[in-house]
Order: sequence, then structure tokens, then C-alpha cells
Amino acid sequence: MSHRGWALAALAWFAGVGLWWAGYFTEREAVAEARAAEAKRWRQQVQAIQAVAPANLPAPALDGEALLADVRALAFERHGVADRKRARRLIAHRLQALGYRPELLSSAGGVQVVAERPGSDPQAGTLLVGAHFDTVAGSPGANDNATGVAAALALAALYRAPTPRGLRLVFFDLEEAGLAGSKAYVQAPERRQGLVGAVILEMLGRRCTTPGCQRQPAGLPPGLGAGDVGDYLAVVGDAGHGGLLAAFRRAAGPDRPPVVALPVPDAGGALPATRRSDHAAFWDVGVGAVMVTDTADLRAADRYHTAEDTVESLDAAFFMGATRLVAVAVGELLGVEPPAALGATEGAVSPRSAPAQTRPAGPP
Repeated sequence: MSHRGWALAALAWFAGVGLWWAGYFTEREAVAEARAAEAKRWRQQVQAIQAVAPANLPAPALDGEALLADVRALAFERHGVADRKRARRLIAHRLQALGYRPELLSSAGGVQVVAERPGSDPQAGTLLVGAHFDTVAGSPGANDNATGVAAALALAALYRAPTPRGLRLVFFDLEEAGLAGSKAYVQAPERRQGLVGAVILEMLGRRCTTPGCQRQPAGLPPGLGAGDVGDYLAVVGDAGHGGLLAAFRRAAGPDRPPVVALPVPDAGGALPATRRSDHAAFWDVGVGAVMVTDTADLRAADRYHTAEDTVESLDAAFFMGATRLVAVAVGELLGVEPPAALGATEGAVSPRSAPAQTRPAGPP
């Protein structure tokens, strides 16, 4: 090749390399710009949800003794087969006493307890309220998750009468085994049909008031946390269903904890700490869902998944307030009007006067 040919080849090579590098940096800039835009949209979503003010809705008249009695009844290790069966029997019997007809749903994900009350408007869909009843080995699980189960049973009592939307109660097995129960549950398309959303109750009984006692999830961008004092209830939902989060913001009140609502993009892919309960199974199949929680080990690491998770370690006043808040939010989501219709005590409506419930029960 002549000198001129070598020179032209070298120029072509340098031009090609230059174009490649230009394209590389342009692509990196485009990716960085896209990520910055996504982060900005996320911040705007968080700010919009946090801007939703409490609506001063009246709180339901809950029976605090009955609520704590359900926690006490379930505060035993619910890890082995026999103990989980015992827990299912307790839950099913409570539902039957309230006029429901619970079904035991067996699958590779354990045995779920399901009860459903249809709504008065067939076009309004169904709201699912769920809580897991199993524990890790060695823990009585008073907070994790007897509080969630007891709160769900309180909702079952409050909302026995028809509401525009139907109410489905699901008590999940094997949450502590990689969400096995809820993952198995959502696989059937007929169980997802008509669902307007899922509310998952996950540990509602602890607060901390010492500065520094509250930690934030790993990966949360600066400025999106809620401070270092754990006196609030966290509600975590997928970013595409902000209406569920807004209902909980509106439900806050003077006799209820403050609400920190966090919309999570991409089904929590960038924030794995937000996927640690049964709501994540619903996110993964495109059903809007929120987890309502006292933030678990981000607030009470010394008792989380230990033998110290006892009834005596709970903050009863916080738990009562959290359950009131959940009841108000769920009432809105069920279409209860006027809100004052919430004001019945747990035992005020005779189970015999409730409409017949769907799904006959097998033996607990």
C-alpha cells in the first residue's frame, strides 16, 4: 500500500474511533438524562402523594380488648406444620363467628384461609385485604404478624354489611418462606379478576421515639426518607396505583399515626427492601397493592424474628391507632358512604344478620 493509502486508512480508522467514542458518550449522556428524568418523576410522585392531606374522617369504634385478644391467641410459634394448622383453625373459627364461610386453599405455597363478602355493586370490583399468619422458627410473632392478622379480623367485623365493593380476606401461609403463599395465590387468573387492589397488613404494633431509632430502606434517594424517629405508619405501594396510597394519606387523624406513603417504581426492582411482604406478589402480576407496616426491622431490629417478639413488647396505643387508620382507608376503598357508617363497635352487628358469605369452608 502506498504512503497515501496508509494515510487514508489511518484517517478512516481515527474517524471511525472518533465516531464510536462520540456515540458512546452520547449514549451514556442519554442514559444519564433518562435516569435523571425518571428520578425527577419519582420525586414528583412522592411529593404529590405526601401532599394529600388528612380528610378528618371519623374513626371506627374498635374494640381494643378484642383486637389484643386476637393477637394473644396467635402469639405462638407458627412455623411448623402443626402450629400453622393451629393458627389456620383459630383464624377460620373467628371468621365463622363473624358470619363468614372461610375456605382453606391448599397449594404448593401452603394453605391459605380465604373469606369473601360480595359487594352491592357488581361493577365496582373487589378489594383484597391480606396478612400472613406464619412465623420464622423460634419466634412467637406477636408483631410479625399476629398484629396484621388481628387487624384484618377487625376489618372483617367492621365490614360485614354490604359495601359497593366486595371484600376478600386472605390470610397467607409461608410468607416467611419467600412469599410462597401469595405467589401461589396470584397465579390463578380467576383470583385476580375484578380485583381493584390489595392491602397487605405487615406488622402494625411498634413505634420508637428516640432520635436515630428509625432507619430508612437501603437505596432510597436522599430526601425521600421520613426521618430518624419511628412514630409513623409506612404505606408502600407501586407507583402506578397512587389512589391506594392517597386513601391512606386521607385516613390519618389525631387518634391515628402519621402516614408516610411511598410510591415505588418498577415493582421495587431498585429498592428490594420494599418487596419483603406479600404485596410484592401482586405487583409482579400487575395488580395494584400496598403494604402497611411499622417498618419491621428498620425500627425494631432487636425483636424482629426473635423470641422477644411478644405481646408485652407491643405498643398497644400505636397498634390501636394503626388499626383505626387502616379501617378508615379500607372503608374509603370499599366505597363506604357516609364515613360515619364506620362507627359500629366490633360486636354491634350480629353475625346472624350478615348476608350469607361465599365459599364454603372445609374443616379447619
